[in-house]
Amino acid sequence: MCEKWIDLTGLNEHELPSLSFVLVKGYPRAWQEFWEPIYSLSRNFGVDVNTALEAFKLVYECVSKQEEGRPLSTGFLIGDTEKLRHRLPDFVGMQLQKRSIFDSAKTVSSLFGLIDGYTSAFIVGKDGTLEDARLMPAAPSEPNESSLAYVEFHGYCNALAGVPGYGLVALGPMKTAKLFHDGRLRSEVYFSGKVGEWVHRSLDEVKQKLDQIALEKGIAQEVLYKIFTTAISMSNHRKGGTIIVGDHDQVLKQSEAPRLRLHEINVLKLEGRQERHLFNLATQEFALIVSRDGEPKASSVRLMARVPDTVKPEVGVADGGRHRSAAEMSAATNSVAMVVSDDGPITVYSRGKRVLRV
Repeated sequence: MCEKWIDLTGLNEHELPSLSFVLVKGYPRAWQEFWEPIYSLSRNFGVDVNTALEAFKLVYECVSKQEEGRPLSTGFLIGDTEKLRHRLPDFVGMQLQKRSIFDSAKTVSSLFGLIDGYTSAFIVGKDGTLEDARLMPAAPSEPNESSLAYVEFHGYCNALAGVPGYGLVALGPMKTAKLFHDGRLRSEVYFSGKVGEWVHRSLDEVKQKLDQIALEKGIAQEVLYKIFTTAISMSNHRKGGTIIVGDHDQVLKQSEAPRLRLHEINVLKLEGRQERHLFNLATQEFALIVSRDGEPKASSVRLMARVPDTVKPEVGVADGGRHRSAAEMSAATNSVAMVVSDDGPITVYSRGKRVLRV
């Protein structure tokens, strides 16, 4: 798809960014966009660009190949190996020969699924040396909600917090790849069955928009981060759903009687494996209603918003009833609505307008 070895000698700072596109011009556009932050981080941390490119290629092959049997997953931690090994002291129980990732590519590919990206990852040095593979740590008792990482991947946030390096995760069953850096999820690419192509989303841009919405709506930032993190997990698993956050009294007044009323729980207290409970509530039929402080109030709520005549909800011709009802409720109340489509995209509505679609 592109050459493995690229001679960077003699290139000045202005020529290097243009080279980035040349390296991955044979990949789908979304993967070219996914490569940009990887390339930038590699330059910042002194990671050999060919090493980054080889790991990128292996991740792409793992996610995109249609192998017989179940799809496989894997993970890479690339950067300061001494610090990474300190963060990940537990071995996977196998001995890998210490050599370059280029010479080890076939061995690495044969271990996809065993080094699976969920429980374990390969450790690769800045010079391309495959050091070993380590078990990922368990989810922290108090994860940083701004990491935008669901419970399965808190380990990448912990291992990379303050470490010169980054993590690449290939999730074959989800047809998704993720980039982690300095304690949080930075970027991901996934395959949308509806449009039949790969889609890239920058979580840096998402976080900026969430901060703006939180300020406008008086919603705790941590609550929006937690809800959007759940939306990312729903998207990765291709599970659709609607979550309405804020102004819950008015939302419930403009809805049918909920099938399930909730009380005495808060999304911020759902940690570790308990995060799955929020995922389950959000993927029920109709909508999950959450207060601005993070208290789920009702699940399986059918929205029946009374939209003011002066407001026209922003809904596209390809959007279904789930998007329309969410847009209308955000127009009729002081709430924000998040809709996850079954094929992956996440849409956020405020005041009836689509403020984010990734």
